[in-house]
Amino acid sequence: MKKIFLILVVFFTISCETSEELQTINVSNYSIQLPSYLSESKELNDEASLQYQNIFKELYIIVIHENKGELENALTENGIDEIYSNDFDGYVDLLSTGLASNIEMKNKIEKDTVINSLETRVMKFEGKVEDFNVFYEVAYVNGIDNYYQIMTWTLLKKKSDYEDIMDKMIHSFKVKKNSKKGFKGAKK
Repeated sequence: MKKIFLILVVFFTISCETSEELQTINVSNYSIQLPSYLSESKELNDEASLQYQNIFKELYIIVIHENKGELENALTENGIDEIYSNDFDGYVDLLSTGLASNIEMKNKIEKDTVINSLETRVMKFEGKVEDFNVFYEVAYVNGIDNYYQIMTWTLLKKKSDYEDIMDKMIHSFKVKKNSKKGFKGAKK
């Protein structure tokens, strides 16, 4: 009986460890590490260059990247270049305002950081979508030619299960070397 119990404990431990194994996903100009239990999706966001999910675990991630020059044109064309500056802070303000207009944010924590030499602002918050209480982690990343928005979410009741892996995914984000010069003093 002790042998069977020991075998079950070892099997359970191994299966738990492999479920958190990270795989590197390469997209045109960036890479990110995701748990192997996430699978590619095409249904989360039409603008996303990366979309992965696990509907059984209720864990999702998308990455959207926007060319800095195109964003500048969009600000001007829409007459909001007086409201939002054409820089990283303006990008973050614009997207944060849009997000806040769609989701009532609660318990918001925001911090500036650096991820793989890139200026980043990370926000964590709770919100309600339809009838679901959701926990979000969003990172805005200042690349050389592009701005990046990384958004990952899960049900609020699963926050303690997935917050660490959400952090790992976001902090694994890398712009590919031929695109990366860092944010300090980098110019086009």
